[in-house]
Amino acid sequence: MKKVFFLIVLSICSFSFAQETSTIQGKILDGELFNEPLLMATVSLKNTTFSTHTNFRGNFEFNDIKPGSYEIVVQFLGYEAIELPVNISAGDRVELLETLYAKMLSLPSMAELITAENESVYTSSKSSQKR
Repeated sequence: MKKVFFLIVLSICSFSFAQETSTIQGKILDGELFNEPLLMATVSLKNTTFSTHTNFRGNFEFNDIKPGSYEIVVQFLGYEAIELPVNISAGDRVELLETLYAKMLSLPSMAELITAENESVYTSSKSSQKR
């Protein structure tokens, strides 16, 4: 009878222990290619050692996360990084679906380029005249 009681108590404790951690999973899509899955994007939990990459289907997963508040950072070369706040309770399974978009690079206008070129020509001609 003691063995049966011990097994019951042990199994109850193991079930309650298993509920103390949580899971974060999600999918990252490419906003530039018709929301196709984004392969090999870096997904990390800010200020922790948790980091992973998305698979061929754009999926990622973090297991055994302690309850609390986290910032999920998603990055991919040439795309705008995003930070997502997440609050996790014990035993939760958080699912995310996010889209990354390409970075917008600002190029100087043609007038700025011509002005800068004229200034450099003007400066170089002045320095050659001083010699």
